[in-house]
Amino acid sequence: MLKRDKIKNTSITVMGAARSGMDVAILLKRKGASVFLSEMADIKTKADAVKVLQIHDIPFEFGGHTERIFKSEVIVLSPGIPSDHLLVKKAKSRHIEVLGELEVASWFCRGKMAAITGSNGKSTTTALLGEIAKQSGLPFIVAGNIGTSLSSQVDRSDEKGIAVVEVSNFQLETIRDFHPKVGVFLNLTPDHLDRHGTLPEYGRIKARIFENQTSRDFAIYYGEDAEVVSLVQSVHSQRLPFQTQDPGTDGAFILDERLSVRWQNRLVSFCSVYDVGIPGPHNVDNALAASMAAVCLDIPKAAIEKGLRSFRGLPHRLELVREINQVRWYNDSKATNVDSVKCALDSFENPIILIAGGRDKSSDFSVLKDRVQKKTRIVILIGEAAEKIERSWEGKSRFFKADSLSEAVENAHRLACPGDVVLLSPGCASFDMFENFEERGNQFKALVKVL
Repeated sequence: MLKRDKIKNTSITVMGAARSGMDVAILLKRKGASVFLSEMADIKTKADAVKVLQIHDIPFEFGGHTERIFKSEVIVLSPGIPSDHLLVKKAKSRHIEVLGELEVASWFCRGKMAAITGSNGKSTTTALLGEIAKQSGLPFIVAGNIGTSLSSQVDRSDEKGIAVVEVSNFQLETIRDFHPKVGVFLNLTPDHLDRHGTLPEYGRIKARIFENQTSRDFAIYYGEDAEVVSLVQSVHSQRLPFQTQDPGTDGAFILDERLSVRWQNRLVSFCSVYDVGIPGPHNVDNALAASMAAVCLDIPKAAIEKGLRSFRGLPHRLELVREINQVRWYNDSKATNVDSVKCALDSFENPIILIAGGRDKSSDFSVLKDRVQKKTRIVILIGEAAEKIERSWEGKSRFFKADSLSEAVENAHRLACPGDVVLLSPGCASFDMFENFEERGNQFKALVKVL
């Protein structure tokens, strides 16, 4: 079993040359391991990765995984490679230990760690807690699934500081000893069922965030989600719900329209819900979760309140792009599942022209049909899931189809009236038309800015 103090001279294969795979390979090399990297993509498409590997003297193969990956004591997986991959099963049958990038990187993380997972709101809550940590003046890092791997940041962590880490279900599949001081489980809605099969299995993997916690640690969870409540019943850490209504126990809630926390026989109230710097009722929940986590990390009240007020959100999450002729355009490209679209629709009172579609993740779009009828004036559909979405929402709005995002933006501009909101909230993955949700969102913003 690989441990932090046994890495030197250990032969380790890293599978995957995406961001986290490259970063963990470099980290392991720096810690003295004998590292080999294997990637399915053709070498011609990974010229930048090749240069980096050569600089760090890390041997590699591109264009497929060969038998060379099994000539190691440990395999470290990038999150994009499922734990039930045929080669992973083969490695385990040969008694080769298989771990994930998050697991390995966490061994070198100093200070108090707060890890955040959930179907929706992970990045926003992670960034908000990072802003609160910044306001405290303590040393801090923000890393993980938010876009900067933990492997690339751990050497900046500080014994007296805080590490705020966004954690995905893919990363939690391959943990072993991963142990955050504060774990946050925001919510659970159907997502990634194409990989995990069922909601209970998806939830079980998410709940692994608490797996190695003890009675000295904290499990923060959404107290109004029955599935999440059920999943945290067996944890060994101190359970702290966040919810709108007072839970009657320690936890975070709304009291007299103020974000409030009851903990260790103290009641502390922060700013008004209307002073939180990010829009939407779902972001009030995110702010409650971040406030509870900050209290558990011993961050002073003044810093918590300042962070709640000053944080303005992340790109691609209900991001106001521009107002044209009294029409506001919002980029919510990060909305890659049905529940994210629900939250986006609920954030506006104005009539909405919704741009949706992309690659389906086995989602049930029909659950949104009443909301689509109530909130939207027009729906413009793009991508592979367009026909499925239209069938799910038949008769609930006025529909148009577009062959490209550019055409969708042009149609929305032509159809919009003063007072409308044009909202890109796809409810789907981006991979049918784009490299990732960031590329989709950036293209949307560029198209809107030249209207």
